[in-house]
Amino acid sequence: MSNPDIGRPIWIQLLLFTLLSLTSLVAVATNATVVTSKIEGEFFDVANDIRAAIIGKGINIAHELPASNMLNRTAPAYGYQTNTYSNARTFEFCSAGISHKLARQNPDNIVLCPFTISVYSLTNEPGIVRISYRILVGLPGSEAIIKEIITLISGIIEDASW
Repeated sequence: MSNPDIGRPIWIQLLLFTLLSLTSLVAVATNATVVTSKIEGEFFDVANDIRAAIIGKGINIAHELPASNMLNRTAPAYGYQTNTYSNARTFEFCSAGISHKLARQNPDNIVLCPFTISVYSLTNEPGIVRISYRILVGLPGSEAIIKEIITLISGIIEDASW
């Protein structure tokens, strides 16, 4: 069996690989949807309720990203004089059971985990906290598992009490 890439210049191989990769990224990125809820409350109360609801589902939080800290600290370096967020935290977590289903359906679905929920308050909206998550788009055949992820994430948000 012959390799069709033999004899093809390396720059053409790299170009083809790059174009195929970018095509896949664009297809995934353009299908993503963000769901946002706004509630009245205090940021730290809502963030703690989301944390407790994730743990209450028996899921470990892999990482908490203090997004507002980084953005507010670096804003002046990029010429921004005001901050967008007064507080923002993203919770990264994964369900082992759902992750196994994703991987068995298509190993390339690995990029869909961890799942994230962002909790944030805007500097120009005192007393309002937003909660956002992405509706992921998996590879063909993963639709039922994606629905399971959405049910998990929306259930976490519903379980958090305000």
